[in-house]
Amino acid sequence: MADGVLLERETQLVPSDDGACIFNNDIILEILSWVPGKSLLRCRRVCKSWCTLISDPNFVRKQCSQAVRHSTNLRLLMFTNRWHFLIKSIDYESLLSFLTKNKHENISRVVVPRCRRHKLPLTQPDNRNVWIMGSSNGLVCLFLNGHYTLLWNPCTGNSKKIPKPSPEAFLPAFYGFGYDSATDDYKVICNCLSADRTNEVFVFTLKTGSWRIVEGIDHIGSDRGLLLNGALHWLNIKRRADGSIDPKSTTITSFDLAKEKFQELVSLPNVLGDIFLGEDLGVYKSSHLLCSFDNFRFGNTEIWVMMEYGVEQSWTKLIVLKDQDLSHPVYVSEDDKVFIGLRQGDLKLYDLKENRYRSILKPKKQLRLAFALYVETLVSPATGK
Repeated sequence: MADGVLLERETQLVPSDDGACIFNNDIILEILSWVPGKSLLRCRRVCKSWCTLISDPNFVRKQCSQAVRHSTNLRLLMFTNRWHFLIKSIDYESLLSFLTKNKHENISRVVVPRCRRHKLPLTQPDNRNVWIMGSSNGLVCLFLNGHYTLLWNPCTGNSKKIPKPSPEAFLPAFYGFGYDSATDDYKVICNCLSADRTNEVFVFTLKTGSWRIVEGIDHIGSDRGLLLNGALHWLNIKRRADGSIDPKSTTITSFDLAKEKFQELVSLPNVLGDIFLGEDLGVYKSSHLLCSFDNFRFGNTEIWVMMEYGVEQSWTKLIVLKDQDLSHPVYVSEDDKVFIGLRQGDLKLYDLKENRYRSILKPKKQLRLAFALYVETLVSPATGK
């Protein structure tokens, strides 16, 4: 691979010279289900039968299931929201391959220009008012300009505009997005204050195309919910009488997408002491909840993992990051690579095995970055199929 170039793997399957496929349909279906979504869009042009197969909802479901289950076709999506509104994504496996082959090079200004650039179906987005509400099965949910929600598939470029829960609803205090396997539906959760200061929790379901009110919760201190095990999770930050954060009373609150019920899932590790809590949770190796804590006293950040879901005693300290202005851990992979977003706009990769940092993104100017992970699928934001 040439320096500074990230090559995406593409699978090409072609019919025989007389136009007939050399494999039966079952074999073609299985092979194509492992192909990245972007390449599948090109494969649809091979012949009419492939176009029909790839466009079939059953195939879309199978390809999505493969990508999610095996964490293949994973991409890191980056939003830069200052001066210029830009959206780029990095192919995870290609990035790791590049890092492995260029261990001793400074790549902070090499990889990013080779990223894929995306466009939202907007005329002039307000740079200051774009929130990532979450991602699931290749769909990314955005809250735009304080006016509406957008379901967007970065792979296909298709999107669906969702109106506000109510005309009186202000900016959401907390929110989330995820797939409910029990009903085979996608749901957006939004807690909004109305003009009369009424605090209501709304749920939008893609199948019905409408919002409805569900039983809410008094307060949640963080904003974006983390999707894991069929539920959304937030840090429910509690404060003392003087306004300072009380770590011992702070819990992780979850919202079960199938039951549509809130519950206090678990308390935080009881050894933290007086620290400042970061507002973002993360995922460890696709199946475990992690949380980062900034310690003002010692100037470092601790990352803890809940090894057994819902069990307070299973909290395990993963790593202590020293002298890092940490924003949040974006993702911890199966091979112990930690993506870390820094407040000044940097993106770094920390290798737990080698105990070293690699700089992936170091902007020339300070940028307010937002991150989301998504897999390349062909799921339609209009139908969820």
